[in-house]
Amino acid sequence: PLASIDGFRSAKFGMRRAQVTKAIFNDFGIASAKITIINHPTELTQSLVITVEQLIPRFGKSKVVYVFGYRSNKLMQVNILFGHGVDKNVTSQQVVDLGNLLGNHFFNKRYQKDGLVAHASLNDGSVLIFRGKDQKGRMALLRILNTQQSDKNSEVKISLNLSYIEKPGQPDTYQLNDKDF
Repeated sequence: PLASIDGFRSAKFGMRRAQVTKAIFNDFGIASAKITIINHPTELTQSLVITVEQLIPRFGKSKVVYVFGYRSNKLMQVNILFGHGVDKNVTSQQVVDLGNLLGNHFFNKRYQKDGLVAHASLNDGSVLIFRGKDQKGRMALLRILNTQQSDKNSEVKISLNLSYIEKPGQPDTYQLNDKDF
């Protein structure tokens, strides 16, 4: 299976960075030297980023981002990116097809009725294909967005973002408090 709401493959929410690095090696054969570390400038979270050649066969490369909490330093979110932002050889139709495939996959799972969203257009021009919470309150979020179109004759460039979020209403990120001012 592509992933579960509990994390991504053998990486699980609550794991520390060393455990996730080991899970990345076990799942994809990617050594720690090939993992990029990104520090978010305002949320003060740290992420491990990898590129996977064929996460889902026939849909090109993908980028997997493992996000660790600001206070806990534990895995709190996994983002998987597909499409033109990751693989310039993938077609827009492949990205749309993958969005439909993944959307159908999630619709066939058990999610809470409260907060379940399907195929909603958002103000930024993106489409929320699926948003739902499992029985433990963890969220899957699947969104397709137009990244660029250089001119009228060129193909629309789109990308697909899939996020697994442990505590969607309580992100472990740096927040300013009223008493900070």
